[in-house]
Amino acid sequence: MNAVELTGRLKFAGEVRLSEPMSMHTSLGIGGPADAMAFPEDAGQMAMLFEAAYKADVPVFILGNGTNLLVKDGGIEGLVINLAKLDWIIKENVEGGSPAIRSGAGTPLPKLANFCADEGLSGLEFAAGIPGTVGGAVYMNAGAYGHDISDILYKILLIKEDGKTSELTAGGTQRKYRHGGIPENSAVAEAWFRLSPGDPETIKARASEFIKKRRASQPLTAKSAGSTFKNPPGEKAWKLIEGAGLKGLSVGGAAVSEKHANFLINASGATARDFMDLMELVKQKVKEKTGIELEPEVKIAGRD
Repeated sequence: MNAVELTGRLKFAGEVRLSEPMSMHTSLGIGGPADAMAFPEDAGQMAMLFEAAYKADVPVFILGNGTNLLVKDGGIEGLVINLAKLDWIIKENVEGGSPAIRSGAGTPLPKLANFCADEGLSGLEFAAGIPGTVGGAVYMNAGAYGHDISDILYKILLIKEDGKTSELTAGGTQRKYRHGGIPENSAVAEAWFRLSPGDPETIKARASEFIKKRRASQPLTAKSAGSTFKNPPGEKAWKLIEGAGLKGLSVGGAAVSEKHANFLINASGATARDFMDLMELVKQKVKEKTGIELEPEVKIAGRD
């Protein structure tokens, strides 16, 4: 059974779109069509989609808001589960009475950071300008300015490939730089964050400073997937790329940003092949100059 046949039999899946262009769902504006895309409205529907796809042997791809994603020109095979409708936030208490926030995986990080600031809860200020979702941030242990999501993560609700759900405390994950330690073939449906009480205005001011730094140094108006390469141990990827004289380098419609060298952008109608070829060229030239091999931070998915 293929994804189209599967979704035709699903009565619980909510909205489903066929041959949906992934370019409409990525910050790069690049990517061929998904065979089928479903928009579950809660963790229960998400679990049922996983279970149905597992039984039908249809591959599943989880999509947040596509900010750290390059989809190949052939699109995505199988079923894409779009988390856009899992966008909600609840204030709770956890063990010991500590204040916590529970959030759906599709909640945008800036929205969550703003909610925490309004509630006088500190710990997420660094995420105020990160254009990702809760699920993606937990999955890749997103971070900025010396802070990571794992610093405040308390617990997650996981959905396994067969549709079974389980709760996992943050201590049960093997986290590291830009890797949240989520078990393979699992997806984040919800997350709990343990935060600290603070003055709302002070928290908002701190978040505002992080946003100003990001606006001053990054090409936020350009189509990009954020930082393209991971920082090697003891190094900064942008310094290595800039030091190799690669700002402005282009392949087809893809280019190295003049504002931030670790941002590769869709400058003018780039294809995924343009972007991937530019990534390889940057890696090659940086290795020639420094001996250091850059590793992608952006996730590459799909078929050629």
